[in-house]
Amino acid sequence: MYKSKPTLGVAIEGGANTRQPLPRVINIQPGGSAYESGGLKRGHVILEVNGQSMIGLEHVSVAKTIAEAFKDKQTDHMELLVTESNISLTQIQS
Repeated sequence: MYKSKPTLGVAIEGGANTRQPLPRVINIQPGGSAYESGGLKRGHVILEVNGQSMIGLEHVSVAKTIAEAFKDKQTDHMELLVTESNISLTQIQS
């Protein structure tokens, strides 16, 4: 995803310390980089950010990792590995 706008514009829920153990996209704001890229969809589960696994991280750590990847001025893009929302943690771990 290219950092084409000043904001990423993504809201997530979930993390290891929640009822939703995998971080999931719950909103994409029009006008943000995520919206402009067109690849990220509401309901996608975020498995990796720039090659770093999000599995097992608490919500705060996931949000911080995403924010830091977006703010990193050394690159004009960030990589998200996502999957459809109907996947479970046990499917990923097997």
